[in-house]
Amino acid sequence: MLGWKELRENLNLSDTAGRSQSLRLFLTSFAALYVEIMLIRWVGTEFRLFAYFQNLTLIACFLGFGYGCFRAKKRPVQLFDYGALCVIAILIDLPWRGWAGILELMGAGLSLSPDVSIWHDVAGQVSWAGFTVSAMFVAGILLLLIATMIPLGTWVGRFLEDAPNTITAYSMNLFGSLAGIWFFAGVSFLGLAPVYWFALAFALALLMQPAWQKTGIVAVTAMAVCLTVLVFDRLPAGKTVWSPYQKLEVIPQGNENYQINVNNTGYMTIANLSEEESAKNPELAIHYRLESSYETPYRFLDHLDMVLIVGSGAGNDVAAALRHRARSIDAVEIDPAIYNLGRTLHPEKPYESPSVHISIDDARDFMHRASRRYDLILFGLLDSHTQYSSLSSMRIDNYVYTQEAFTEARRLLKPDGILIVKFEVGPQFGWLGQRFYGELNKVFGQAPLVYYNPQVSGLLPATIFLTSKSDAIWKKAEDRDVAAFLAEHPPRFPLSTVSAAPLTTDDWPYIYQRKRTIPRVYLAVSFILLTLAMLLVRKKFEFRNTSTWHFFLLGAGFLLLETQLVSRLALFFGSTWIVNCIALTFVLLVLVAANFFVMNTEVKRLAPYYAVLVLCLIGIYLAPWARLPFSSRIVGVLLSTAYSVPLFFAGIIFTESFRRAKGRSECLGANILGAVAGGLAQNLSFIFGLKALLLIAAVSYGFAGVSSLFAESSSPPSLVTELGSTNILNAMPQR
Repeated sequence: MLGWKELRENLNLSDTAGRSQSLRLFLTSFAALYVEIMLIRWVGTEFRLFAYFQNLTLIACFLGFGYGCFRAKKRPVQLFDYGALCVIAILIDLPWRGWAGILELMGAGLSLSPDVSIWHDVAGQVSWAGFTVSAMFVAGILLLLIATMIPLGTWVGRFLEDAPNTITAYSMNLFGSLAGIWFFAGVSFLGLAPVYWFALAFALALLMQPAWQKTGIVAVTAMAVCLTVLVFDRLPAGKTVWSPYQKLEVIPQGNENYQINVNNTGYMTIANLSEEESAKNPELAIHYRLESSYETPYRFLDHLDMVLIVGSGAGNDVAAALRHRARSIDAVEIDPAIYNLGRTLHPEKPYESPSVHISIDDARDFMHRASRRYDLILFGLLDSHTQYSSLSSMRIDNYVYTQEAFTEARRLLKPDGILIVKFEVGPQFGWLGQRFYGELNKVFGQAPLVYYNPQVSGLLPATIFLTSKSDAIWKKAEDRDVAAFLAEHPPRFPLSTVSAAPLTTDDWPYIYQRKRTIPRVYLAVSFILLTLAMLLVRKKFEFRNTSTWHFFLLGAGFLLLETQLVSRLALFFGSTWIVNCIALTFVLLVLVAANFFVMNTEVKRLAPYYAVLVLCLIGIYLAPWARLPFSSRIVGVLLSTAYSVPLFFAGIIFTESFRRAKGRSECLGANILGAVAGGLAQNLSFIFGLKALLLIAAVSYGFAGVSSLFAESSSPPSLVTELGSTNILNAMPQR
């Protein structure tokens, strides 16, 4: 067995080729993916601005890694930049409770108008001074992320460049990347806190420290400071739990009541409405029954046999259904940690009832597969701000609140079943309530009943939307007592079937976006990213060179294609962490298959490959996937198979183009900038919808094919560095 000294000698980063070279490449590739996903998850959790942008952290890490790859001739002194990582930890997770509010203001300062509903507590016009300060702060964070990843890119590029066997080296690069993805997924599944994520990264860095460079006092100090900041974690007021999706802070409120903050934002409560507590305070119990959003909807139901609760959370809705004698309840909750909190902390123990059947699943995926019919389907206080997978960076879309989702819910209702949608509609966001009103009116053919319940002690406020396939609830609304109740609890927005905002669909699922425009805050961040990208590659990007634009377009097209794959599979298989990991694994395996094809087949002309690629993208766009007469899983498999074809041909085009290209630094710089542009081009989906990104990708590849006809070509050796860096980095998690 190897001792510690021998192990260090085999694993340390050095230029000596030998039997351990492949292992070093594997571990360096593993570290690159692990650190990148770690930063995507952690930064998006602690700094809410980064959670709302699909690829903000991703593109910053991509820029750093790619920039490091074409600096492969230089020799870094460490695996990644400890100092930059330490400064990021201090700027984002400063151990002071007020710091979260400052970060919130920094994010809000990038919007010169409140044109997107993602910061409900920030209103009014932002000054140019505030915008400038916020832009400088965000640019600083992005630069630190880039700096962290540069050494990793350099090491991977160096090992790939020096490898005697290209196929073996690329395979190690691929499998190391896959291992990094799945290892971090496992760490998240175990519920380990970020201090352990960073400690594992530092341990790997120390294990692979270059033989010529001992770990200096600065590096050790940076590691210690970083871990100390993470241990204190802004001095939380309660117990902190990390789930595979989000950060949960449980704060006791007394009498077995709890507040649960999600990603440093108030999100849900656990309310004690047990018989014992109600007996102690009968007046409050009566107030709960008459005014609470968890109790009042049941006055519209005559019987309660089968119930489906979508977004059951910590159990308040489940407990309410049990109090009203529901015989069978299907409770759907995507986050196992939230379910466990409800199971262990809720005083009424709703999840222990034999009448309750829990499903840890994505809401749309459950409804896709469900075959039972329900007397009541209840959409709890779901929120895509916190429920979407942090593994892949969150965004402000939500497939739960689309017309297709409500149509699926309608299918699952009994003939006299009732659909109840609860959503907090603030007074300044009446258009959001009108959107729900218009969608339910369109799906069910008649306007829903709507009323508002204020917060009652620990039970959150909500606007209640009720609708049904029968006219029973409208007849009940004519009852004197019920009519009086509705009159006393009017919604906080005017009711109109002509929505003040476009209705959401699976193609345009942006529930928090008022208009089909790109929000100014997105434009501001896009400008910052493009500026940083241009500064990095300005010396390499030759605007008059046709080959430069060829690789730019390849980078943009591939990122759009990969993003569409992950997004579409989430619709058919669910937005869970395991689905994201499988989708990314699929992308990487298809790319390596394309690489083997190029290595073993003589590709004379690329024009036929471009033609097939573009036609496949158009075909996927036109195909009516949602209307196929198969189950969602089968449709998802068919869609995955369809996407594998353009992915495969894109991989062939990319690899063969690099094999022929001159000036690899220039090509890589153009490809990086193209990937950044492709990531930012996703914002066009705010205007045209998600499927339109396939057409944009097709146009990008079409122009790339035309430009390749005019690009200079030759036959130098295979460009391993670009192949390894760009394909792997383009396959990072995205949503």
